[in-house]
Amino acid sequence: MNRLKIYLFILCSSWVSPQLMATPQTIQVATESWLGYTNEDGTGFYFDILKHVFPQKDWTLEVDMAPFSRVRYLLNHERADIALGFYVGDKTKALYSEHAVEVDSVDVALTPEMAQIWEGVNSLSFKKVQALLAYRYDEFIDVPMYYEESSNLLEMLNRVNRGQIDAVLDYKPTMLAKAAKLAQPRQFVIIENIFQAEIYFVFAQNSKGALLKAHFDIELQKMIDSGELDRLFQQYMGQEASRLLR
Repeated sequence: MNRLKIYLFILCSSWVSPQLMATPQTIQVATESWLGYTNEDGTGFYFDILKHVFPQKDWTLEVDMAPFSRVRYLLNHERADIALGFYVGDKTKALYSEHAVEVDSVDVALTPEMAQIWEGVNSLSFKKVQALLAYRYDEFIDVPMYYEESSNLLEMLNRVNRGQIDAVLDYKPTMLAKAAKLAQPRQFVIIENIFQAEIYFVFAQNSKGALLKAHFDIELQKMIDSGELDRLFQQYMGQEASRLLR
């Protein structure tokens, strides 16, 4: 216990509050682009959380928009201070925020034949299922699948559209956005909300990450208590949307 107290004292004494610095503290943020959450133009639910917790006058957010596989790589190698959109149980080396920012709802694109017999996630048992690299849905879906990952969502949607695979796991807005580029007219059927999981922001597993997490946890709790976090969520997802229930 004494060693822990000494370590925390040294850690805190080495940190200078951004409010006392002449220039803002820089934070490296890594995230994939998700519609409504981390839009390419810098808007979105996740980005607005960061802007509230780390205001521009005190902090500089440098955002690296990258595929999720690279986001995990940057975090593992401490080249990102914060990464967005992680499930509990992910094997990435990271510190998790104390509270979930929302509950994620995953959708599925199915062949018409699969859609006719769909009875929930158990219908994926021993089916050919694909998703984007590093999403690792097979670790969260407790049925045996012929599961593969790819870097090309459009190609996966073309495969399910041609009946070469049974299902693609992703998000409805993103899949619909790709549908206009399909090689053939759309045949696949999208079913929403096939499973849910809490989503967290994560921090580099080092002293800077620990201090950023501590600050984030305090400020996010304030947003939860004031209702600001729910208000932001509804701003992007609709007035009837519930941040923790889908």
